[in-house]
Amino acid sequence: MAQFLTLSVRAFLFLTFFATITMGAYNVVNYGARPDGRTDSAKAFLGAWADACGSSKPATIYVPAGSFFVSQALFQGPCKNFDIKIDIDGTIVASSDYRGGVLVWLTFKYVDGLSIFGGTLDGQGQAFWACKTAGGNCPSGTTSLSIGMSKNVLISGLTTTNSKGFHISIFGSNGVTVQGAKIIAPGNSPNTDGIHIQMSSGVTVTSSSIKTGDDCISIGEGTSNVWIEKIGCGPGHGISIGSLGGTPLGAGVQNITVKSVVFTGTQNGLRIKTWGKAYSGFVKDVTFEHAVMQNVQNPIVVDQNYCPGAVNCPGQSSGIKISGLSYTDIQGSSATQLAVKFDCSPSNPCGGIKLQDIRLTYQNQQAQSYCKNADGSASGFVIPPRRSSEIATMAAEGEELRNKRIIFKDYVVGFPTEDDMVLTPSTIRSKVPKGSTAVILKNLYLSCDPYMRWRMSAPEHESYTDAFVPGSVIVGYGVAKVVDSGHPDFTAGDLVWGLTGWEEYSLITAPEGLMKIKHTDVPLSYYTGILGERVYVSAASGAVGQLVGQFAKLMGCYVVGSAGSKEKVDLLKNKFGFDDAFNYKEEKDLNAALKRCFPDGIDIYFENVGGRMLDAVLLNMRAHGRIAVCGLISQYNLTQQEGIHNLFNVVTKRLLLQGFIFPDHLHLYPKFLEMVIQYIREGKVVYVEDAAEGIEKAPSALVGLFAGRNVGKQVVVVARD
Repeated sequence: MAQFLTLSVRAFLFLTFFATITMGAYNVVNYGARPDGRTDSAKAFLGAWADACGSSKPATIYVPAGSFFVSQALFQGPCKNFDIKIDIDGTIVASSDYRGGVLVWLTFKYVDGLSIFGGTLDGQGQAFWACKTAGGNCPSGTTSLSIGMSKNVLISGLTTTNSKGFHISIFGSNGVTVQGAKIIAPGNSPNTDGIHIQMSSGVTVTSSSIKTGDDCISIGEGTSNVWIEKIGCGPGHGISIGSLGGTPLGAGVQNITVKSVVFTGTQNGLRIKTWGKAYSGFVKDVTFEHAVMQNVQNPIVVDQNYCPGAVNCPGQSSGIKISGLSYTDIQGSSATQLAVKFDCSPSNPCGGIKLQDIRLTYQNQQAQSYCKNADGSASGFVIPPRRSSEIATMAAEGEELRNKRIIFKDYVVGFPTEDDMVLTPSTIRSKVPKGSTAVILKNLYLSCDPYMRWRMSAPEHESYTDAFVPGSVIVGYGVAKVVDSGHPDFTAGDLVWGLTGWEEYSLITAPEGLMKIKHTDVPLSYYTGILGERVYVSAASGAVGQLVGQFAKLMGCYVVGSAGSKEKVDLLKNKFGFDDAFNYKEEKDLNAALKRCFPDGIDIYFENVGGRMLDAVLLNMRAHGRIAVCGLISQYNLTQQEGIHNLFNVVTKRLLLQGFIFPDHLHLYPKFLEMVIQYIREGKVVYVEDAAEGIEKAPSALVGLFAGRNVGKQVVVVARD
């Protein structure tokens, strides 16, 4: 062991030495920066930048924890290397004095290969906003962070607050990515756009939360190839292209994609705005899809008659040509009766507008739309329908069915409660529109699964599945019967399983992911769960654990499980055939409990719990053991997840630890189905369900998972047929 540790230390020292000589690290404190929030550290920051930029090798600038006041700084290239990283653990604070007329606070210019990780920028704009609100003689606002004339830039995990103007500006740049950003300013703070993009190409903004007093993201002239995805926007003015056409020689905007955005209480949703002037230009090939509106004043708007005060807009006719707009799966609530507005130029009408599956309501009633000088087509459901013939909307057909739905109210911190969900009455048509490839399902059984708690959290990090959308129906796996179909692969009466809504009836616009049920000689509810050496299984009485243990027994393994009550422990040993089981709630020392059950150690651990349980398991694993990580239910409701203290056992015992999710293995489903159906028929596998009757019981059933109330697989029976 001593020899092993000596070799490990030597290896560590070598790697540290190698990293030091190959990558320069420049701590701003070493250049005189002081983390007191008062001393101007601009000179120190610029000194660190000069050395990092002048290095011929990759370099890292480090800003440690603390508050660093920086009056103004221009970080300018070109640099001698193409890999400069800025790691920020602290907060960089601007001056609260706005009278100096500073246009940009922190500028990166002529840089190729820059990465900024973490940290907070505090623009201290409160005094400036007060001046603007009072109508005082105020200078122009100050942009907090500008990326100008640069390329290959990554901004990851940055928080920027209280800017005096734009929080982040991207100008004349190429290949810029902003991910995991938090941008925060009051809803009444003037001109505090979150991210402004202009004269740039190849810009990506993803997985970010933006709350401002102006546009969450604004796109100006000369911008192309922009990808915006997984954004929480609100308060603010929405996502906007424009204003365009205010001056001559303005470049066009093209190839813009905006998808998976939640707008909450914003002034606008998806907006394109041009001046009512004759200056030429264009907006083309813009895609908006999978957006949710929550009490948004103007969910969809094209306004080509922008002219404040009706000054210098002769003829009030925009020279900007708008074409190739696509709106797909836009749903939610409008704060105004007019939810969709296309007010296009009489001299350059909008062309090629496509609408598909638009569902917008106003005060639980059908909203209205307005269309002028626009042409295009529509498919699927379009609500509100067009009021003229310029865009032909397909009317919904069939009888109107009552449809109770479970709506997700808002993101959850800590343990979920039934109050986080609300039962809402609604209606749905029994027929899909002509020409649609959608299907309408009557939901029979809904699956309650621990992973759904993860989807109830705000989308701050990348995940294998999207967060639930506040104000929208909860989505999960279920079994259903096809009521009507416009898809060639499905017909009325088909039984299917897959993702569906927590509601009595669901309209599925992309049914390709649904699986037909061919074996009906086993309970249909099984398709919500089962139809998914020395072995230890945690949470063993749950939907997954009970099957893992039985499959392991069929393969000749010694199997031990843990659960949270005496009833569940008895179930594991007497019904599922586990060799042993224990109640983890009664064990003061999990390590001792595992040693008692596995005196020779554990070969395979099926992980459902995490936290203290995983820590204890690591101490009891045998060399070359395997850990399959299916879930970490003990961590889902924590605001700060627990650390693992015994992780070094992975090294010393050469353990294989791997996470997995079932979609990666979906190609094996037919083979699995054939195997497990035979096991059920022969009685070699038994399956226990905990069924809640009625859609009304769905919130209680889901919350019960995290209190351990369920015994076996938790399902909700919506209808027996």
